[in-house]
Amino acid sequence: MTAHPERPVDQALAYAQRGWPVFPCRPSAKEPATRHGFRDASTDPELIRLWWNRQPDANVAVATGQPGPDVLDVDQHGQAGNGFAAFNRLKHAGLVGGCGTIVATPGGGLHAYFVGSDQASGRLPRQHLDFRSSGGYVVVPPSVVSGRSYRLVRYRPGRAGRRPRHRVLDARWRRRCWLGVGGSTSA
Repeated sequence: MTAHPERPVDQALAYAQRGWPVFPCRPSAKEPATRHGFRDASTDPELIRLWWNRQPDANVAVATGQPGPDVLDVDQHGQAGNGFAAFNRLKHAGLVGGCGTIVATPGGGLHAYFVGSDQASGRLPRQHLDFRSSGGYVVVPPSVVSGRSYRLVRYRPGRAGRRPRHRVLDARWRRRCWLGVGGSTSA
């Protein structure tokens, strides 16, 4: 990821050069613009250029899970709730210390990036947290949805190589997320 937005094709090529498979999403949307969505993701520069030559304003998406990143998606649903309390409990428990990059999402949430794994994607809906890994994808900067951008908040390339301390959706993580750290039972 770079700190300065570029044309979507330039950024897609930069992600691909990093080894992250990319694919286009419809302009101003999160929906894939390829026939098979994340299954079409590629690191092939020729194919990437072809996609964005056909649709220069397409948003950029990255297929999650190895070789792409794992991403903890902290949702913001306004009065319906948000995932920041659960994310902070995980942070205080040392379970998300391997996060190297943070991206602010258009809806007010965030994406925390980790080294990719073969874990399955999953979610904790009452906690407003989604884990994107194998079989998932995320829309990435410089994409725009509903007139608002995905923005790079923090990029620490030296820390991006660490994995989360525990598998994010294992029983210990769920227990800490649901019950809180330090005995709190607020969920």
